Amino acid sequence: MAGRDGIVGLLAGTGSFPEVLAQAVKSSGRTLVCVQVAGDSPALPAIADHYYRCAPGALRQVLDTLQTHHVEEVLLAGRFSRANLLTQGDALRDMQLSLASDRRDVPLFERLAALLAGMGIELVDQTRYVGDLLAPPGVLTSRLPTPEEASDLAFGQTVARRLADLDVGQTVVVRRGVILAVEAAEGTDATIRRGGAIVPGTVVVKASRNHQDPRFDIPAVGPGTVAAMADVQSRILGIDARRTLLLNRERMIADAEAAGITVIAVDAPPLGTPLHGHS
Repeated sequence: MAGRDGIVGLLAGTGSFPEVLAQAVKSSGRTLVCVQVAGDSPALPAIADHYYRCAPGALRQVLDTLQTHHVEEVLLAGRFSRANLLTQGDALRDMQLSLASDRRDVPLFERLAALLAGMGIELVDQTRYVGDLLAPPGVLTSRLPTPEEASDLAFGQTVARRLADLDVGQTVVVRRGVILAVEAAEGTDATIRRGGAIVPGTVVVKASRNHQDPRFDIPAVGPGTVAAMADVQSRILGIDARRTLLLNRERMIADAEAAGITVIAVDAPPLGTPLHGHS
């Protein structure tokens, strides 16, 4: 359902995705209220109708800003964590996390969604505005993987999906059946560089969760991902088709071709459908 007067809120973290999503919202004719909760984007103030920056932990300020503009529909985009939203004061009690045993990012976002719902604000799917960016299945570049690379891709996919389900990270780096790096708090690009620094020719796999919530943390790759891979001479980027966003696809694929990197979107069910049992 559309928000009052077409007003959409965007809670923006680090990375390029907030700008992509903001542009898509504006292209739909909606009014955009952007609150930067992590990172810095010189483009967002020019895109949004209203732009605010909140200090780390200032959840109450974020919520007050949304209410002031009568926002009824909110999107999350970019990378941010519990520390970007919560302090040990009133915000922590508002989120009802003081007694919660699970404080990983996904449970945090689920509690945020519940808090917003109690205020009459709906946290909506990112794909409502950027569904056209989801990767189609198949090899998206010209070079096919070698048998060894295909084996590493399948192995990495199994490991990455399990890690994603544990809310550890979404990315692993593999070479000849050995896991060289696993994503944690540092993010995808740093993981790629850390694993690729050990040996060239690595396979990078970015996976979605079994029950991937389309409201937040949908896997995304773009030119920055390819640049990190090129820096360490990685050869394969494997992602889940229909469950991974391709940011600036034309440039990303062109850069991958130039670097000799193969991009493969492994067939997978759409968002909203569990991966379990899919082959």
